[in-house]
Amino acid sequence: MASVLPYSCVDGPGNRMVFFLQGCQFRCPGCHNPETIERDSASSFDMSLAEAVTAIYQQRHFIRGITVSGGEASLQWRFVRALFRAVKQHPELAHLTCLIDTNGSVSCQHWQALSSCMDGAMVDMKAWGNDAHRALTGHSPRRVRDSLIWLAQQGKLQEVRLLLVPGYTDWQANLSSLCAYLYNLQQMQLTQGNVFFVRLNGFHRAGVKGDASNWLEATQAHLDIIKVALQTAGLQTVTMPPPELLPTEASKFNV
Repeated sequence: MASVLPYSCVDGPGNRMVFFLQGCQFRCPGCHNPETIERDSASSFDMSLAEAVTAIYQQRHFIRGITVSGGEASLQWRFVRALFRAVKQHPELAHLTCLIDTNGSVSCQHWQALSSCMDGAMVDMKAWGNDAHRALTGHSPRRVRDSLIWLAQQGKLQEVRLLLVPGYTDWQANLSSLCAYLYNLQQMQLTQGNVFFVRLNGFHRAGVKGDASNWLEATQAHLDIIKVALQTAGLQTVTMPPPELLPTEASKFNV
């Protein structure tokens, strides 16, 4: 375990307890929590299932649900499944929603193992094309897209997050393909009676180390281009950070 937040209003709907699991297979140079990447760190600690359930129980009156994040939470999918099952089977915790915050790189077989006790997944899309995705993560985007399709077909997709890094992400160059893909996901999800949100996140340097600490930050103008395109394509559940949290200086690079 990397850390536990008793309360958070930015890791899913409502006030939530968040468990940040240690370890991630992606190697994103712009990671805001680089201390969670390795399988172990000086600040990580062990937490048993019983200890996690007890922590949730103590906050049960103040939270709407729990979110398991990371690092990459799906690397510890057996623990996540056991935790979600314990919550759903507990008479005083069963009302809490159980969400996972993920990079989407786990196989569909693992999603199948989690689906019966998971209310939804919030999935980060780092880039569209193979070259840009590998440059930003060290991995292909294929499994991420497979995960998104599987989750939408099951009605388990809570949120898709698009990260915009000026000069590195390739959303603007692939807007037509991106919009068509996300629109199709929304149609799949609607057959299950659910919708998902698309959240646009602009890169910022807080917490970032190495070369990425010199990357340009995304402005509202960058985000607006993507937002308008998505809405024009029929995706109305698009959100983005408030203007006061975004830099105002325009970047010369495409996103």
